Amino acid sequence: MSLSGNQSSRKKATSRVAFFFWVVRRALPVFFALFLLAQSVLAGDWRVRVEAVLDGDTLILEGGERLRLRGIDAPEVAHEGRTGQYYGQESGRELSRLVAGRDIFLDRGELGRDRYGRLVGVARLGDGRVVNLAMIEHGAAFVYPHDSDKDTALNRRLLAAQAQAMARGEGFWPEVLRSSSAGRKYVGTRGSRRFHTMSCTLGRQVKDANRVYFSSLREAFSAGYAPARECTPWPPERGR
Repeated sequence: MSLSGNQSSRKKATSRVAFFFWVVRRALPVFFALFLLAQSVLAGDWRVRVEAVLDGDTLILEGGERLRLRGIDAPEVAHEGRTGQYYGQESGRELSRLVAGRDIFLDRGELGRDRYGRLVGVARLGDGRVVNLAMIEHGAAFVYPHDSDKDTALNRRLLAAQAQAMARGEGFWPEVLRSSSAGRKYVGTRGSRRFHTMSCTLGRQVKDANRVYFSSLREAFSAGYAPARECTPWPPERGR
């Protein structure tokens, strides 16, 4: 074969290689997008609209399911003749501002159920914000890592956000941490991650090995414990 023939063959081979890499370069974004879509489907993303907000930690989803936000708790609202707690209504309004009438995204594989049959999980907005975390950041809810929660990474994020909200004086924290109960001692239950006043009958029933003591409200909250539903140091609802 002549020299000019060899050069022609090499040019054709080079052109084919260049064309191959051009095709690959153009196709990569498409393949990557399809991969992300497949990952999303495998993760079980569920897009669902929020029909109503019951309080600062519980939603009613389209179709009637109730969702309890994982890892957090909020002040009680007045219910079935029971008096509400300080900031209960404000907490519910904050959650409504975030999600009412909007779509949220849930990971089906992460969802669980509590003893009341409610779904328990992490809710995300379309912009990627985690609703559970936002409530803590705004001082509208406090950390409550139930003993069935295994997402330690989420619990660490929530507790760090709570420390910052306490330091900044967000939401309910200024009144709670300046209340007459703020400097008292409390007893917590390691298993339930709840804490009680020292005079609480339920608190006195906790076994010694399961007890942990706190010198103040700030110390209890900083450790990631939540006030018990009974014998709680949480201020009562204003005007009651």
